[in-house]
Amino acid sequence: MEIVYRTWKKIFLENISVKLLMLGMFFNPLGFDAVQYWLISLTGSLWYANLTLYFISGFFFGLSLLFKKYSK
Repeated sequence: MEIVYRTWKKIFLENISVKLLMLGMFFNPLGFDAVQYWLISLTGSLWYANLTLYFISGFFFGLSLLFKKYSK
């Protein structure tokens, strides 16, 4: 039987990974009307607003994967 020790660093990185994944899903433009409307009024274009939200969402998804990789 093998005992696996979880250090504080591993637990911390896993928690950061989950929070970043939640933020990535939060900024996904398929459900966020208030942020979408604000970006449309800010940029003046639906396409730029969607592109901005997809970039933010992708950024957080990428960080989530990165932290998940380093927590192993």
